[in-house]
Amino acid sequence: MCGINGLITSSTEKDVFNSLKKMNDIIFHRGPDSSGTYIKKINIATKISSVIGMGMRRLSIIDLENGNQPIISECDNYVIVFNGEIYNYEKLKSSLIKKFNINFKTNSDTEVILKLYQKYGSESFKMLDGMFSFSIYDNIQKKIFLARDYFGEKPLYYTKNNKGFYWASELKSIINVIDKKPEISKRAVSIYFQLTYIPSPYSIYEKIYKVNPNSYIEIDTKTLELKNFEISKK
Repeated sequence: MCGINGLITSSTEKDVFNSLKKMNDIIFHRGPDSSGTYIKKINIATKISSVIGMGMRRLSIIDLENGNQPIISECDNYVIVFNGEIYNYEKLKSSLIKKFNINFKTNSDTEVILKLYQKYGSESFKMLDGMFSFSIYDNIQKKIFLARDYFGEKPLYYTKNNKGFYWASELKSIINVIDKKPEISKRAVSIYFQLTYIPSPYSIYEKIYKVNPNSYIEIDTKTLELKNFEISKK
C-alpha cells in the first residue's frame, strides 16, 4: 500500500526530521517493510532559509531489495517519494534506455517516474498509466510537485499555514504535526450527507484539501504559492 509524507517549513532540520518520523510512524500500517526520509535546507533569501522534508513508509512489491525510498537522482537535484503502481513502467523504462541510454540502479517503477521527470518535466505525468500519488522535489526549479492518478485511487492531502506547507497520504499524518487540529468543515459534512462521501478537493477538515484526481500541484518553495494543473484528458 505504501504512504508518503512531506513538509516545507522554516523549522530546523532536527525539527523536520522529528516531524517526518511522527508522520511516518503514524502510517506504519501502510508500509511495514521499510521507511525513509530526505531533508534539505534551501536558501530563499540572504537571511532566510527553509527546510524541505520528504518521507515514506514502504510495502515492498516491486524490486524488493533495491526499491527503498526516497530515490534521489545521481545529480542530487531531484527526489521522489511514491505510493502506488505504474502499470506501463517497463515500457517507459525501455523507451528511456533506448532514447537516452539511461542507466537504472533499481528495477522499481519509482525510479522510472523520476527519470521520466528529469527528461520531460511535468509533461511526463501524462505518460503514466497506473494508480499513484507522489511528490517530486526539483532543486533546480526550487519546486515541489504533488501528483495524483486519473481516478484518484491513491489519496493525497495537503494544507498550508503560517508555519509552512504539509502533505501526506493520510490526514492523521498532517494533524499529528501541525500546532492545532483544524475545525470540522461544515461544507464537507453537508456534501457527505448528500453524496455519502467527500469529493476532492475537500476533506473533513477546514483548510486541509485533497489533490484532485488526474491533477498535480506545483508548489514554489520560496513563496509557497500553489498552482493546480490537470495531467491529461482521456
